[in-house]
Amino acid sequence: MFGLFGDVDLFRSEEMQLVQLIIPAEAAHDAVGFLGELGMLQLKDLNSDKSPFQRTYANQVKRCDEMARKLRFFRAEIEKANMGSSIARAALTDPSPPLDELETKLERLERELIEMNSNTDKLKKSQAELVCQA
Repeated sequence: MFGLFGDVDLFRSEEMQLVQLIIPAEAAHDAVGFLGELGMLQLKDLNSDKSPFQRTYANQVKRCDEMARKLRFFRAEIEKANMGSSIARAALTDPSPPLDELETKLERLERELIEMNSNTDKLKKSQAELVCQA
């Protein structure tokens, strides 16, 4: 279909067709990634009139923001412990885990790290008290 994307079509060598794909939410990330790698399509925003908070993916963006915050926390803790070089050498076993799995792992790791930091602070306080008493 010509004229679908305005002036961009003037540079196309083949006809284009407007199609609508209905993809289940759980498969959307992989499907769009795969289709994007083909480099043979353009996406049209059917919700351009909606604000970012009215869009269906707003909750996923919030979840990703929260995971990014946790990763920044981990990075800061790693840098504080001067472990950056040893961590950099560690290989990822699964470079693209499912979002739910990644979120669960990050939550667990954050809880454990916060607990470890709390325990370390308690031990340092106890040590300081014992040193003062001696």
